[in-house]
Amino acid sequence: MGAIMWRRQLSVGQPSIDEDHKHLIEYLNQLDEALTAQVYLPRRVAAILIRLLEYTREHFAREEKIMESVRYPRLAEHRRQHAEGVRAITELSNAFTREPSRENAERIYSFTAEWLVQHIIMQDTQITPYVRGVWL
Repeated sequence: MGAIMWRRQLSVGQPSIDEDHKHLIEYLNQLDEALTAQVYLPRRVAAILIRLLEYTREHFAREEKIMESVRYPRLAEHRRQHAEGVRAITELSNAFTREPSRENAERIYSFTAEWLVQHIIMQDTQITPYVRGVWL
């Protein structure tokens, strides 16, 4: 696995969205640390997953509110993508709840890290012209 580093390509140009993305990456990096630790502690992983899921939902709500305020034309599609991401992460988390194995936790990390970085780069950066300099 490996830590995800914040880089310029991940910046949307709106301070609160960028800060949220940094926090999400921080949670993923905490999850990576828990998974690569010498001793695997399912409770530690579960605590990180709970924070990651809660923060993801809060972030999506804030991001969508900003998109509404700037009349982002592809908001409906963006909301659909957010809902699909939450659904997939929730399913993976439910599998971890049933069987809190390192393998199930690694599936969550792999999916979420890939999905988040791709979503930020391919989707969120499309809102940059609409939100640059907007402080909400």
